[in-house]
Amino acid sequence: GEPIRCGSPEPGKTLEVATSHHDFTNDDQKRVLAVLDVDGIAPRPCGSAGLEYLHVAQGTLDGLAFSWENAWDHAAGLLLVAEAGGTSATVAGEPFRITGDNALPFAAARDAETARLILGLLASAG
Repeated sequence: GEPIRCGSPEPGKTLEVATSHHDFTNDDQKRVLAVLDVDGIAPRPCGSAGLEYLHVAQGTLDGLAFSWENAWDHAAGLLLVAEAGGTSATVAGEPFRITGDNALPFAAARDAETARLILGLLASAG
């Protein structure tokens, strides 16, 4: 019965980021997502998208980077993260459209600074 809040990651902490699972990405998507494997970020494959969004909303996961846009995988999770104070955007800096035709990949994060970092790295691979 109590609201959950994303909060912000601790300064200097390695960011934990779940990404599209490599078994379900093509070579180009893998190349783009690989740019997140840098100092300060610990990327790992996504398990369940729904649970990963919950972890961001709870503040136990710092961010997500996904390369697919099925509304049934993202609509509720993006709302949950937004309601908990988090943010999301596509690599083009636009809001994710549930109706599709998004610039991919996109990210959701606990706070705007984390989202900007993730999206900046993803854009550099484009």
